[in-house]
Amino acid sequence: MLIGFLPFVTENLHLYMAAIAWAGWPSYVRGAEFSVIDGLIIALYFSLPKAPPAPLPFRLPMALYFIAVLLAVLWATMPTAALFYPWQLVRMFLVYAVTMRASSNDPRVAPAILKGMAGGLMIEAGIAVWQRFGLHTFQTTGTFDHQNMLGMMTNFVLLPFFALLMTGRGGRLPLVVVLLGCVIDVLTVSRGTIGIASFGFVMVFLFSALRNWTSRKQLILLTGVATIAVLMPLVITSIGQRGRIEVEDSDAARVSLNEEAIAVIADHPFGVGSSQYVIAARAGGYRLPSTQWQVIVHNVYLLVAAETGYVGLITFVVLLVCPIVVAFRCSWRNRRDVRADLLLALGVTLMTVYLQSLFEWIFLEYMPQYMFALEVGMIAGLAQQLGCWKQLSKRIWLGGATVLAPPTAATS
Repeated sequence: MLIGFLPFVTENLHLYMAAIAWAGWPSYVRGAEFSVIDGLIIALYFSLPKAPPAPLPFRLPMALYFIAVLLAVLWATMPTAALFYPWQLVRMFLVYAVTMRASSNDPRVAPAILKGMAGGLMIEAGIAVWQRFGLHTFQTTGTFDHQNMLGMMTNFVLLPFFALLMTGRGGRLPLVVVLLGCVIDVLTVSRGTIGIASFGFVMVFLFSALRNWTSRKQLILLTGVATIAVLMPLVITSIGQRGRIEVEDSDAARVSLNEEAIAVIADHPFGVGSSQYVIAARAGGYRLPSTQWQVIVHNVYLLVAAETGYVGLITFVVLLVCPIVVAFRCSWRNRRDVRADLLLALGVTLMTVYLQSLFEWIFLEYMPQYMFALEVGMIAGLAQQLGCWKQLSKRIWLGGATVLAPPTAATS
């Protein structure tokens, strides 16, 4: 539970340190950092039950992306800074590996992680409400620096609990989390956050309804339609209060940054090195004088391509797609199991994060990557519990999937 909770407060409470710290470095990672979460993960690793060594799922895509990131260091203007991100990836891989091992062997692990995430979301909801109505902050940020980060972190939690709400499992907690998550998304007054969360709700509902239609899901559909009818005018009004000029300026800035990144990629097909984008854009004369010098292109895929080249982009996309394929296929094969509903929601959650990454770069920061590592670990662990790896490994490239759970775990 603590591992699921800590990503929401680690930055704000400064529960991390750095062997090398470049506080003013214009990038998504500013040092060789180590957090309380990393310490707990190491402790959990040594406390896991002893088991025969087995290859980790997704290890090959992860290794290829890591190699691509390391190779890009060769082209970096500041190699030390370019090594900050590979170190972050090592930390995230350890989070993934421990989560996967623990959740595949103990069915209590995934629910505990989700409960911890729910606790973090409750704190964010309380802070967001206070910011909006107590401090009169128009776009609330919670414990984070920006409303879009709050929105992404919220959606990591919101959709899995929506799936549990439709199954009727988990008591009242799923309903509370879904309501609070919707409140947070609306209070961010972010078009992307609200739109992508709505897309996630629709996708989870449609996939779940196709798998198994129930009267409960019918009631949730009717309630959702009525809620949208009531809240939509309020949401439209809130977004409209941002002002047409502000929205147009934001869109124009994104287009300008995208064009800048495309120019960098064209001249540097092997990349400029991780954490080097702003420096390369400025030193190479790609940056417009009107653009703030520390601003990063608001598109993860363009940013990855600019920093690690086409090889880095390809391996990055493969790494992102593999967990979704596993989640959807395993969920479909086990339509009567509540774990399959959770797998489905985790897959859709990753889809929403990938969509938001078309308009944001924040996915490369350590807080969303902790959430990503935890949820990919849960996908792998739940698939192990359901006995899916043996069938799936024959059809898709998973980097050495191995069945740790007995075949009898495939049904319930």
